Amino acid sequence: MFDTVLRRARIVESLLKARLEVDVAGLVAGARARLESRLPLEATTVPADLADKRGPLGWGRVRTQVWQTPRLRKIALSHVDVKPMVEGFALAIIPHPRLDAPIFGADFMALPTRVSVNADVYGPRDGTAKDRLRDILQPLGESFVRLGTGAGPAWAQPISSGVGLHAKVSPRVVDDAFAALTAALARYLDVVDAAADGPLAGASARDFFAGFHENGPRRGPVGKLFGADWAERYSHLFFE
Repeated sequence: MFDTVLRRARIVESLLKARLEVDVAGLVAGARARLESRLPLEATTVPADLADKRGPLGWGRVRTQVWQTPRLRKIALSHVDVKPMVEGFALAIIPHPRLDAPIFGADFMALPTRVSVNADVYGPRDGTAKDRLRDILQPLGESFVRLGTGAGPAWAQPISSGVGLHAKVSPRVVDDAFAALTAALARYLDVVDAAADGPLAGASARDFFAGFHENGPRRGPVGKLFGADWAERYSHLFFE
């Protein structure tokens, strides 16, 4: 019994050490660099307390940047730093309503002993675009499976592709997880580049906001730390 407990303690210690070696700020910079390499980003004005929000007594911080491009109405990138609970980033991309393209949502969160990574495309709740969403990320399915991807949260499944990246992995494979996320981002941007005019973006944005606004930051540690009013405004900034 003692040997088993000792082995488990050593495993946890090893995972904690690996987590501390994860350069989250570098990953945030890497995500932004990938956007800048593909898109003519134009910064949009963000209220000061949403651009850089600190928690009570200085504990916890969320820094958010928002851009637009000729084909994308909103690109929002947040660096979430609430150590030791969670540190990572979230990314949402919303096309202009005229385009026949879905929404892209991703997050990469380093927890004390594991990393949560999600990247998916989102369409209307009625499922009319499900096959099109699946086709976008299906070519990346093998790399997602290697990371142990699952179905994602139940509330998001009606609007997601069904084949996106939703995994919880060891901090030791952080590079593989980040590579899978950015591969999904690249696939999505290819789709936006090729998108014709059509109704998909408008319908997708409506249902994407409804789902993530109800189940996203407002209900998690960020909402609890920074308060309901701030979380409500942040949710509108990020997902609407």
